[in-house]
Amino acid sequence: MNRAQRQRFERAGWKVGTAGELLGLTEAEEALVEAKLRLGEVVRTLRMRKHLSQAALAKLMGSSQPRVAKVENRDPEVSLELQMKAIFAASPDARRDFNGLIKKWSKGPERSRPTLVAAGEMRGRR
Repeated sequence: MNRAQRQRFERAGWKVGTAGELLGLTEAEEALVEAKLRLGEVVRTLRMRKHLSQAALAKLMGSSQPRVAKVENRDPEVSLELQMKAIFAASPDARRDFNGLIKKWSKGPERSRPTLVAAGEMRGRR
């Protein structure tokens, strides 16, 4: 919605805001909803980029064509697990990319960590 439309609605007495504000969602809940909506679009984009039919993607996933359609059409009952399974099936590179994100997210402040030593090396350290 552009600025003029927003002002027109507000002048008419409408309250304009986000879905999260309307539903009373926390920031984390709102982010999850947005992510799930975007993932449905990502599945369709990846599938089409790979020239796969919904049935072909379903076969790669070990699922069914109607379930792929639900993922792509952003059915609210579709789990995050099914969305990710579809992405990983449509694009094998996605697994590597996702692992990179996990690694990035799990990096914390630098701190000393205990060094793992093989059992054979311990004998000489007494």
